[in-house]
Amino acid sequence: MSWHKAQEYAKSLSLDYKNDWRLPSLAELESLLDRTKARPEGRPPMREEVPFRDELSYWSSTTFEQDTKNAWIVMFDGAYVLSYYKSNLYYVRCVRGQGLWLV
Repeated sequence: MSWHKAQEYAKSLSLDYKNDWRLPSLAELESLLDRTKARPEGRPPMREEVPFRDELSYWSSTTFEQDTKNAWIVMFDGAYVLSYYKSNLYYVRCVRGQGLWLV
């Protein structure tokens, strides 16, 4: 979904009697990468302890400061951290509370 739809989705999500979901910040989403390891091409994989591991691309809540029409994503297939138009379609991983590390 687009970044704006992802924001709406997270705010409207009610799961396990909880309704305070949000998109993770770029720092939180990046914390899912295991920078102590590297794949054959040299890029870090997703941490082993992260449930629902995959190699998809996810929106962060963080807007790109130099062009506010863009927001940051993390592409877990190659551990790329890039900004793209908020109208582009990427996946959503919602979080609750505050923290640097997501589960």
